[in-house]
Amino acid sequence: MKRSKKAQWENDRKGLGWIVPIPVGYGALGEIQDPGTVAHVRDERTPFRFVESLYSTGEWISPHRLHSAEQLLWYADSAPEEWRYRCRNDYRSTPIDDFS
Repeated sequence: MKRSKKAQWENDRKGLGWIVPIPVGYGALGEIQDPGTVAHVRDERTPFRFVESLYSTGEWISPHRLHSAEQLLWYADSAPEEWRYRCRNDYRSTPIDDFS
């Protein structure tokens, strides 16, 4: 029986941080239901809507790479008319070309 070579981890991030999936909000799956019309909800006096998680990719970085506190903060960016409820962050990484 031949032994296979040990796998080696490779990436092309060049010190830019890790890309990870992160939940950023919810997308609605249907119309808002009137209070008390959906069984087994936590609060029968509040309108209800079925949703699913929205995911994005986020860059896992060290805080020393931030240029301002605003880059660390998240804020609401919901659009109920588009059935979207999410959070956003305005951090932008430095392009790879800038590390040359």
